[in-house]
Amino acid sequence: MEKINIEKTNEVLYFHKLDNGLEIYILPNNNQKNFYITFNTRFGSNNIEFKKNNESNYTKVPNGIAHYLEHLMFNMKDGSAFDYFSKLGSSVNAFTTYDLTCYEVYSSTYFKENLNYLLDYVQTPYFTEKIVDNERGIITEEINMYNNNPNTELTYAAYRNIFVNDSRKNLISGNVEDIKKIKVKDIFDCYDTFYNPSNMFIIITGKVNPYEAISIIEENQKNKVFNEVVIQNKKIIEPLRVVKEYEEIQMNVETNKVSISYKIPKKNFKKLNIDDLKLKTYISLLFNILYGVTSNIQENLISSKVINSGININKTFTKDYIVISLTTETEYPESFIRLVRETINNIDIDIEELERKIKVYKSNYILHFDDIETVNNNIQDNIIEYNKFINNYMDLYDKLNINTLNDIIKNIKNRSESILIIKPKTTK
Repeated sequence: MEKINIEKTNEVLYFHKLDNGLEIYILPNNNQKNFYITFNTRFGSNNIEFKKNNESNYTKVPNGIAHYLEHLMFNMKDGSAFDYFSKLGSSVNAFTTYDLTCYEVYSSTYFKENLNYLLDYVQTPYFTEKIVDNERGIITEEINMYNNNPNTELTYAAYRNIFVNDSRKNLISGNVEDIKKIKVKDIFDCYDTFYNPSNMFIIITGKVNPYEAISIIEENQKNKVFNEVVIQNKKIIEPLRVVKEYEEIQMNVETNKVSISYKIPKKNFKKLNIDDLKLKTYISLLFNILYGVTSNIQENLISSKVINSGININKTFTKDYIVISLTTETEYPESFIRLVRETINNIDIDIEELERKIKVYKSNYILHFDDIETVNNNIQDNIIEYNKFINNYMDLYDKLNINTLNDIIKNIKNRSESILIIKPKTTK
């Protein structure tokens, strides 16, 4: 077992990798009375074309299959996994993103039982034609709910307008037509490929003894047999252009919902010779300074009643692009869009602003270790994005500087823009 000191904090992350490839990350916090366990696979809605081992051709599966499989996993021969966790008094759930599927357990008691059963039910697939067909109706209802939700549509319609080839243009759950295409064979193909221990990792945060946890996992895994799997996902080439530069749609809303999105190629910053993590940090800082809670534009727009709520900043980092979406509610969408454009076209940040924001980032980083769910998710993000845990954020923040930030500002001018407005339905 490896101990990873998290620089400039008193925290230690324990890491261990089993012979079957399963990675274990444990961050104890004995000031907490609860523990939070996530069992994760690197399989999300983006993974729809893949091949394994020595296969010559890619397998293509319907959109939404990762989410569909997540739903199915709770089925056991003797009932539902929910029933077992309910008897323990534990909270259990799962979620799917573009890049992973996560199964989670949150509790304060029966650590060994919770951990063992989490491993067992995720590693014991039980799919029948009837179970797969029954789930189709449930997921169809979920999709229809998404489609009728203006807040959800604000995100997904914006992505449909931004991404040409990237799978983020599709609902994570897929649409109703996608769901109709999913077969039992597709389910098993995906499970056998992506639910291999070598493609999975466990994160445990909160009240936990790392040595006990690793012993439980090793004992659980020692008699389970898995075939070796090497996965290759098909690479997608995404152009700089967007699908739609402007779109208006009508839904049941009282006030306009507006999204203005910028698609910025990472190659803009290649000459700056900074790594992906540092670039992501600078971009996050920049847009938080420009449009965050304490920004001048947000304060001015709220006080002048141009916007009814704050500006939400959504940052998406793909292999080749940075996508920033700024959303709000407003009676004056044209004014909001004009002011956002003016701000991004005339960026002027001084060193005091940067240093203030860096102090906020450092403070939030220290505090996030007290929240066992937040820190678990941060570890999760690190592994998905960088295939390792990042233990030197504080050093990274210390090295941020105004000169590099200004170089980045100069290089965001090459970008595409897409605007989406959700308007109230008009009455005839």
